[in-house]
Amino acid sequence: MSKLKKHFNLNWMFECPDAVLTCSTLKCGDKSYIVFGGHDKTLYLMDENLNILDNITFDGWVRTTHAVDITQDGCEEILVGAGDGNFLVVKLVKGIDKLAGIMNYKSKGKVLSVTAGDFTRDKNIELINGSEDKTLKIFENIDSKEPKFVLYYDSWVTATTLGYLKLPEIDSPIYGLLAGTKNGMLQLIEFKENKPEIVWQRELTSQINTIEVGDVSNDGYHEIVVGTDDSFIKIFNSVGEELKIIKIEESRPISLKIIDIDADNAKEIIVGCADGSLYIYHNPNLDSLDIELKWKTSASNSIKIVSSIVNPDDGTTNILFGGYDRSIRCISDCECGEKPPLEIPYNIKISEPQPTDIEVNDAKPIIFETVPTNIREYIFKYLIDNRIIEGIGAELEKKGYLTDSVVEEFQRMISEKPDSYDKITYSVWTLPEDKIGTGGTTRTPVKKGKKIKPVVIEQEISPQKGEALIDALKQEKKKGKAMNNTPSTETIAEINLKTIIITHLEKFKLIPNKNKLIEDFVILGYGRDVVEKQIDKLRSEGILFYSRTEPKGWSLGTY
Repeated sequence: MSKLKKHFNLNWMFECPDAVLTCSTLKCGDKSYIVFGGHDKTLYLMDENLNILDNITFDGWVRTTHAVDITQDGCEEILVGAGDGNFLVVKLVKGIDKLAGIMNYKSKGKVLSVTAGDFTRDKNIELINGSEDKTLKIFENIDSKEPKFVLYYDSWVTATTLGYLKLPEIDSPIYGLLAGTKNGMLQLIEFKENKPEIVWQRELTSQINTIEVGDVSNDGYHEIVVGTDDSFIKIFNSVGEELKIIKIEESRPISLKIIDIDADNAKEIIVGCADGSLYIYHNPNLDSLDIELKWKTSASNSIKIVSSIVNPDDGTTNILFGGYDRSIRCISDCECGEKPPLEIPYNIKISEPQPTDIEVNDAKPIIFETVPTNIREYIFKYLIDNRIIEGIGAELEKKGYLTDSVVEEFQRMISEKPDSYDKITYSVWTLPEDKIGTGGTTRTPVKKGKKIKPVVIEQEISPQKGEALIDALKQEKKKGKAMNNTPSTETIAEINLKTIIITHLEKFKLIPNKNKLIEDFVILGYGRDVVEKQIDKLRSEGILFYSRTEPKGWSLGTY
């Protein structure tokens, strides 16, 4: 046990519902969340206390994710690549810790890698994915119905990333897009003269599983680190010259992370392997390739994810890893803060494009609407939009079913998802001997079987004839579109909004003014007038209350 503690601290282990294929850290203001998914076709949102806050269901395995602030509101979105070919963007709704799909594009074949950034250097975040259909697709923004650029390859695009690279004889670094394929082609792409242009490509002969960009030579410039299926970690400079190779004995690297885990300014290379091994390499010297193994540990099965999260208590960077053993483990380096920091220069000087006066004046907030994320939601959207459900309701009423019973059943079918999970914790001191080194936690055990409650709640609706069913189920249309609804009691969208407003105020207790209260829900895709109407309605019902005396603001009333 002392040998285990010498290299790293085991902070916690979270037992997941199924094999984990991807994990990202999502930042929103001063908060951090863990977002993960895998074989159960579900993306989970988890807080730093390991509480599952929400989930969202897809049609295929959740294969890859990437966090980036697309909407520039201080809260990152999550790009998701699924096994059925869906490429999605999911937003964390601030204040209520819920996930909402805001973009969905379907292509042929699995989406194997996703990334995003200002590739075109126009102050706009492009969304990029590589997939089994042998293409690299670049989308202009979350409103894109089709990719703006498509690059074609002779095999699957298995890895993508963006990073700053300094090319010779060019003063400013380029923001390069790197793509790796199943047949081993590594390619650097630059956006030049209004189109993607290949800077160079190399043939590595074996499938490229993962690519990262970072300074691993401690010279202030970035290198390209690649994990290949023939058991090598290969390091290249910005022009594609091979600088160093590291042989992974008896396994192959399938996940990578370049990050400083011991606070000495030098970045470590964290490698997750197919046999469950986790290797940590470091470089103790300046301007060198003296990269050596620092320490390693292992899990019982293939490590598909390597990520990181900052400990909010002490600011240290922790490693997250997991995979086919259905767990996520969090560990920290025991030497953190003990070594003197290296004086590494920072030679990558980024010249950010400046917006023109016209661009500043025309700048508008990004407005989006929520979109279905799986086939069940698409089916119900079609049935509702085309008023097919209205006919179903009328027929069921003829058979003697009450409208509120029919509405309740459809509500259940719409909101139904695989929403149960087991949160299992172990004490590191009571693990069987063969499990030591693969996981553990000193946290208080939590009961199994906790349910994730969907936002849609059951609510009694007055019995009416068949057409009342569609009005009760109809979702909110995109802001600005005309509504041709038959008058009804309360739509599902209104019920959702009512629930969200109440939940929000239960959490924050007091909102200082009405405008702030409205803005907190406009982000979910509701129109401002819809939110204001619901607030007024809740106030008239005595659920919301506005106090004109100190402390002034909106709070829950007698609800």
